[in-house]
Amino acid sequence: METTSDDLGARVGENFDELKTELGDRVQEIRETIGNYVDAHPLASVGIAFGVGYLLSGALFSRTTLKAATLGGRFALGGFLKQLVAGVGPAILASALGERGGEGATTETARGGKGNGGNRS
Repeated sequence: METTSDDLGARVGENFDELKTELGDRVQEIRETIGNYVDAHPLASVGIAFGVGYLLSGALFSRTTLKAATLGGRFALGGFLKQLVAGVGPAILASALGERGGEGATTETARGGKGNGGNRS
């Protein structure tokens, strides 16, 4: 059975109408989702809008952005290094002093004293 160009055109039109309907439904779902997010997180939404606008404006590749990214990278790397040293440093000291697990406790409470109840003052 041969299909004519009229039949083919009718099927393409039907498929296009179905696609248009599904796309409209999906767009409405996305709008509702975004609206709910904006209602729940207004400040984050403003920040996201600012960031998207900044990217779309073409300012991403400006000298100012490079300077800001460099400065932000330094802060992030500095914070990462501080956390790394803070986490690894005590472990290195403990192994260098020969402390293992709970052994080597030298607090006043471990010696039988009253201590200060966990306060550092």
